[in-house]
Amino acid sequence: MKTKSFKASQLSMLEAKLSEIINANFKPSLAFVFASVEMDIASVRAAFENYNLVVFGASSCGEIYFDGISEGIYEGSVTVSLVELKQEFFASTLIDGAGLNSMELGKKVGNWGKSLFKSPAFLIAVSGLMANGQEVVEGVLETVGKNTIMFGGLAGDDAHFKETFVFDQHSIIDNAAVAIAFDTDFIDIRGLASSGWVSIGSDKIVTKAIGNKVFTIDNEPALKVYKEYLNIKDDELPEIGVVYPLLVKKDKREVLRAVVGIDKDEQSLVFAGTVPQGSIVTFSTSPGFEVIDHTIKDIRLFFEDAGKVDLMLLFSCMARHRALGPVIAEEINEAMQITGLPVNGFFTYGEIGNNGPSCCDFYNETFTLALITQK
Repeated sequence: MKTKSFKASQLSMLEAKLSEIINANFKPSLAFVFASVEMDIASVRAAFENYNLVVFGASSCGEIYFDGISEGIYEGSVTVSLVELKQEFFASTLIDGAGLNSMELGKKVGNWGKSLFKSPAFLIAVSGLMANGQEVVEGVLETVGKNTIMFGGLAGDDAHFKETFVFDQHSIIDNAAVAIAFDTDFIDIRGLASSGWVSIGSDKIVTKAIGNKVFTIDNEPALKVYKEYLNIKDDELPEIGVVYPLLVKKDKREVLRAVVGIDKDEQSLVFAGTVPQGSIVTFSTSPGFEVIDHTIKDIRLFFEDAGKVDLMLLFSCMARHRALGPVIAEEINEAMQITGLPVNGFFTYGEIGNNGPSCCDFYNETFTLALITQK
């Protein structure tokens, strides 16, 4: 597998880079593209039309590109990884979510991948602010199997929380899933997910919720509880609800859930993933630089047995960037320095990944790194 990655701050630069890189000596079949909505997603997609490429694309909440020379976190740009890989090793789809709930969308992705390969692994990005990332993951796992390998994230829109997009070489959709299925007989995907967020305050009970929509906490309107506890105003949500997510304690596990939408009339909150009714929750926050130390330790332990790597893609929560600022570069740089390979990715509204050997799950506030290697 041959790969080449780059970052562009203007559409003309993107077009020039593609023209320069794609030639007789490098003929990629697959492109991973993460772009700010400021770049005009339609124009970004159109830049790939003249090339015989499968495109896996998502709008972002900040772009990530580290290669040892250009080490940075960007806004208003696009990052690209081009991959030269045999067409029979992978397939792609863009599934419109219109008329489907998140579980049904996940099942469609899973059934599609299972119909192509005996044991597929997936990269997936999902658009739509009402998307329930947990249910998308559960839909795939229900159809393909609980040990399915899958990485990806929820598309962003530069923290505007208005409209997010995924796209392929043909179309852009604001409520959909774009997915790549890999044949694991030939392609290996592995990775890790590391958070470090800690709980604050006392336990509370979710007293009314449906899926990823929470109506009451401790029998009080959920929006009221959030505003009073954090001493915030309506216009500070949902963004501040990403930085201070709920830590959900359910079935002997803990997961973080970030706010991605509010309903002022219902006084309810929409989270990036499921918050079960009856679950015990607390607010949570970053403990500061300890988060970086935690993740760097996880990265070093993971790479002790990681072996060969051809491509690294990072799906990191926008809250990590908001809470940690420029220091977040340290954890990204750690992975790049260990492998010597570029890290390409974006800041998401939610992350999907296998944490080492454990089953796939949906996260918030998490550094989720996917490694792709041809066997």
